[in-house]
Amino acid sequence: MATLVYLDYIDETLFDPLDLSDWRCRPAASEEKLLDQILAGSVDAVLLRVEGDNLKALSFARKIADARPDLVRILLSWSPSARYITEANDVVDTALSAQCDPAQVSHAIERAQNVKSRIYARKFDSVSAFLNDIPPLPAKIDALNAMIDSRINDNAAMVAPLFKGQLEYMKAVMALVNNPLFGSKNLVFSAADAVKLVGLRTFRDLCILVHVQNILPQPEGFDGFSFDASMQRSLKCGKFAEQVAKTVASDRVHSISACAAGFFLDIGGRALVSLDPQRYFHVMERAAVLRQPIYAVEKLEYNLTRGEMGAAILNRWGVSPRTVRAVLYHHVPQASDDTSYTALAAVHVSDALLKGVKNKALCNLAGRLSTGYLDQIGEMDRRAHWEELAEQFAERYP
Repeated sequence: MATLVYLDYIDETLFDPLDLSDWRCRPAASEEKLLDQILAGSVDAVLLRVEGDNLKALSFARKIADARPDLVRILLSWSPSARYITEANDVVDTALSAQCDPAQVSHAIERAQNVKSRIYARKFDSVSAFLNDIPPLPAKIDALNAMIDSRINDNAAMVAPLFKGQLEYMKAVMALVNNPLFGSKNLVFSAADAVKLVGLRTFRDLCILVHVQNILPQPEGFDGFSFDASMQRSLKCGKFAEQVAKTVASDRVHSISACAAGFFLDIGGRALVSLDPQRYFHVMERAAVLRQPIYAVEKLEYNLTRGEMGAAILNRWGVSPRTVRAVLYHHVPQASDDTSYTALAAVHVSDALLKGVKNKALCNLAGRLSTGYLDQIGEMDRRAHWEELAEQFAERYP
């Protein structure tokens, strides 16, 4: 039987001892003791129980992700605000009201386990050395996450010092911020102005993209497709996914998560190319001959896809579980077992409806729209509207 350790941040009289079927539930006395158990490898899942909007618990959840990104993280809150549940769902695998039924908690753990099992499967053994060599996110991004978790939000004055003396890095960030997709009428030159324009969360995500550019540059001699063009398409996918999310009346953080997932769609593709450029070009040629999308032939060649590879990297970096999940399933959304709209839907629609990157092999580097999935989540009625929006978006941002 698997072990779930839970930590209460409030008077223990508010909660009964945790009891979930099929789990050995054990309380932890403190954050320090829970971390010790996690590092000892004696924990399979973690549950945090809080009252109201406990921001300290969110910071600790990030520490858990840093220590053991493979662990499922669940949060239950007594009398939380809607904002807190939304923000917590960007840090833990699932955040729920403490008054929910135990069956809901078990279901949430199972869904999170399904994601973890896919990105820690044995099929990754062949690329484990490559994944282990992927550099972690720079400390400045950890600092941005801490600001977000503390609800400092868009305090531009506190962001600027993080990038002091980092001229080349900031040049790369500004190159992304000044993309017409973000709507600035004037060129942006500073971190403070960038945060005011795009918001703190999106600024953080653009910083992650710069990290991707730095650690996964286009390999010398590989001309199958342009990594710069792929990055531009990822930005478009992100902004269009955000637009799709807003048509379903998603909250702000949820829409930003959909946007981030779009930004990160092709990280796995860059990684697979970097593993062996020549081998990947053969995959592209094979996809063209078979008239199949690239992810289908990636599965045949590597036994994993760019979506799975990208999700594995993002999870190791502690990126939002909601974003990781959207990247993981964006080519095969029906495998998610979703029955209602999530950020995954926005990203899947965005990747399927926007034109793929031009490439030397003339293969399809984009996704295919799954009408079965739209039926599954009850959103087929929006298809025509989303297709119309995609046409308008493509005309505005060719």
